[in-house]
Amino acid sequence: MGRGKSTAAISYINDNPDKNFVVVLPTRSECLRYADALDRTAVVPHTEDQAGKETLLSVFNEAVSQGKSVITTHALLKRWDDTSIRELRGKDYILILDEVLDVVEPFRITSHDYHTLVAGGVVSEEVDEISGLKRVVLLNNDYTGKHEPFIQQVSRGNMVRVQDAVCVWLTGPQRLLTFDEVFILTYNFQGSVMAAWLKLNKLNYEMRSVEDGMFIDYKPEYGQSFRHLLDIVQDISLNSIGSRRNALSVSDLSKAKPERMKKLRNCMRKFFTRNDATDPHLNMWTCPQEFKPKLQYSPFGYIGGRVSKNQLRKMTTEERVNRDTHVAVNMKATNLYRHKKYLAYAYNAFPNPALTKLFSECGVSFNQEQYALNELVQWLWRSRVRQGKHITVYIPAKRMRNLLIDWLNTESPAGLAEINQAA
Repeated sequence: MGRGKSTAAISYINDNPDKNFVVVLPTRSECLRYADALDRTAVVPHTEDQAGKETLLSVFNEAVSQGKSVITTHALLKRWDDTSIRELRGKDYILILDEVLDVVEPFRITSHDYHTLVAGGVVSEEVDEISGLKRVVLLNNDYTGKHEPFIQQVSRGNMVRVQDAVCVWLTGPQRLLTFDEVFILTYNFQGSVMAAWLKLNKLNYEMRSVEDGMFIDYKPEYGQSFRHLLDIVQDISLNSIGSRRNALSVSDLSKAKPERMKKLRNCMRKFFTRNDATDPHLNMWTCPQEFKPKLQYSPFGYIGGRVSKNQLRKMTTEERVNRDTHVAVNMKATNLYRHKKYLAYAYNAFPNPALTKLFSECGVSFNQEQYALNELVQWLWRSRVRQGKHITVYIPAKRMRNLLIDWLNTESPAGLAEINQAA
């Protein structure tokens, strides 16, 4: 929410020179920014001076074996192996995690293929004592074939079977339990998948707030204090396309006919042109990545000429900001878009059904409306609103628009409770 959580984290590290830290950030550029701001020298595996090492993971493992502080990325944390865990254990490291981890993800394997592996004696199931879930276990270490990625995750103990229908990659808590303390820096953690994952693993946590660049006792943040900064489009002609509850969700957009996608594209074009938002540098919009080619159009297209997928893939995040007005729906922890004034959010956020099935089976509460609101607010706060500047927002999905409006009208815990209880 632009309250200075990075500043608070950096200050905390600098105020504790006798402690060692592992700082995990979403992007390489953020790693370099943190490294420059610290009073100490920390190992950053992603810098050019480490290029001669065999792998980024070997750089990380070597650094923690020597008790050094390390700044790294979410992507590398996912690759931590048994050596990483062993080297971290017992050294009283503190983990600072900027934004939540992807700790639960559906794994694509058909029911037929899964049952073929079971019938062939390759895998089996056993009930997890903590969660009560059916954990997939490996019976045959010699398997070779097209399902080796699945078998690899099974061998690491990361695969569970939910309602005898889907397989879900579920990371264990070992990575977090190796640390003396863990800080997770994010907006409204209670509405996140990771918060539900902690409940699933029976791990407790305490909430904190940030004020004046310092961690303080928790103070709920009410939307009312930001209401004057957001002008939300209420034009019926532009919003009618999103009137149904699931309109513009992934499942809805997947089934949309070309004429409906054209209508959505035209609605966004009208939003930008009616607001005289002809300078694409000030515009940002989003939809799930797979639908971007069908919706992108001037003045919310590419800046300075069309860019191919391969060109975009090779660009750094900083370079992409100057060439593409599309900002990923899950973009977090970056200030690169803080100049954006006109925003279009062409998406209706629902958690993957496999995740809701997983938490439901375990009796863990997980609020889909709070999850959706968190996703929306996180995306909006990439823009200049994080600097206390006014923005104009087009949200055609009625459900998402109403969630935001309700939040902006909250002035007390009672108002927050009403959103959390929404169904």
